[in-house]
Amino acid sequence: MTVCDGFSKKTSFEDALDLTGFGKYNVGMLTSCCLLILAMYLDIFGFSVVLPAMACDMNLDTAQQGMLSAMPLIGVLVSSYGWGLCADTIGRRKSLLIAMPLAFVLSLVSTMAPDYASLAVIKLFSVSFSSAANAAAFVLLAESVPARHRSRFMFLMASATMFTQFIICVFALPIFKLTFSIHINLLNMEYRPWRLLLQVICLPHGIGTLAMVFLKESPKFLLSKDRSDEALEVFKSIYASNTGCPKDSYSVMHVYLDETIVASTETSMVKRVWNQTAPLFKPPLLKNSAILYYLLLCAYMTSTGFTMFVPTMTNAYFTGKETHGRTFCEVASTSTSSHKIPSIDCNHTIQPLALYATMVYSGASTFLMIILSFVAPYVGKKMMTLLIFTVSSLAGILLIFIKIPMLSIALFFIFLYVAQILANVNTYLVELNPTHLRGMATCLSVVVARGFGFFSVHIIASLLGDYCTPMLSGYIVLVMSGFLAAIFLPSDSKSNKEQNQIVSRESENP
Repeated sequence: MTVCDGFSKKTSFEDALDLTGFGKYNVGMLTSCCLLILAMYLDIFGFSVVLPAMACDMNLDTAQQGMLSAMPLIGVLVSSYGWGLCADTIGRRKSLLIAMPLAFVLSLVSTMAPDYASLAVIKLFSVSFSSAANAAAFVLLAESVPARHRSRFMFLMASATMFTQFIICVFALPIFKLTFSIHINLLNMEYRPWRLLLQVICLPHGIGTLAMVFLKESPKFLLSKDRSDEALEVFKSIYASNTGCPKDSYSVMHVYLDETIVASTETSMVKRVWNQTAPLFKPPLLKNSAILYYLLLCAYMTSTGFTMFVPTMTNAYFTGKETHGRTFCEVASTSTSSHKIPSIDCNHTIQPLALYATMVYSGASTFLMIILSFVAPYVGKKMMTLLIFTVSSLAGILLIFIKIPMLSIALFFIFLYVAQILANVNTYLVELNPTHLRGMATCLSVVVARGFGFFSVHIIASLLGDYCTPMLSGYIVLVMSGFLAAIFLPSDSKSNKEQNQIVSRESENP
């Protein structure tokens, strides 16, 4: 805790933020940002749980189901770039306050869509707005918490992304036990339990947005826009909230930023987008950008692609009669090649076993991320990233040969936990890029992760049944290549020095 006696001096941003102390404001910011990230991922992956019931209710064929599953990922791809630009130009908090209420309303509207076409279009727009959370929330949190807690907070926030499917299944289990069907004449549709579930998982949108109203803009963003008086007021507010002391006792009179204040005079949107993107792929930022985005490609092609098949594969192990003595790929080939006649009862198309399996996968992933949040400051970001890639690679190799059902399921889950690198990558993106490029850097991470994840889903769906072993081997090699790329990450002792070297090239002497 910071004592109520301030220090009357000119100080750097990090020192000024450290003097605000650590307390309820930081916890409130973490909670709000986690809710907004959770809301975004619920908006993206909510369909994955309700799709069987939705398909039965709307009589959708395979192609239509595939298009509905793709719509949220398409929404992320087409909008993340724009929200990254907004976060870097109009502000992190302001972008969230514009986008998230609209995402909340559109998400609710989509739950009452009467047909396939309207549902697909509305969901595309709702995710397009909710994707602002990834572009702005990670950066807002990182720039509002003292450096000594930053890595841990980034891990805790990343754990919210892992918790998504667990939350959906927790609500899905009791809701899918209901059997009601209410005909709504005005919309010519049947109101069934799957619609109620989609409405319930909209709540984080509303709660997170409401909490953000009471929080402040990133003081670092304000300083980067030469709004030092506003930034100082934010520091005072954080200080008063954390310590309980009056704002006046925070007597830092001036805060400077060790970076050039960037004021764009471009009026052309194309040039503004170029100016926010091109520096990330030019020296001195090029090397780190290439490494970090390649790590995301390796992790999320593997994790996102196979995660969509977690309920299917786990259910195959528990319901199959001949899973003992068979490898993962042998079970996968059997489960994906069998075509079952769908049930005519749309209230019982989703089996509880599939939901329990998804809960185990998501809950264990979240628990592991929280554990890593406490271990990471001692182990270091680089070493932690290398360990995650190593464990995932070993699990994938063993998965090819093991013939014990429960062990195969466990190894399958561990193989997909390569996505645990997300917090480290986002921390690197914040620390190694100048303030005016951080929103764009983090939004591009979403484009890379979800874009390649989208293609990976289609690759796995096409090859899992007939070419499982060579396909799985290819993904293992991909994860191993991520380990090799991670070797070239800056060490923790050098990352701050490298950051200072980057900003010193464009900094003014305060």
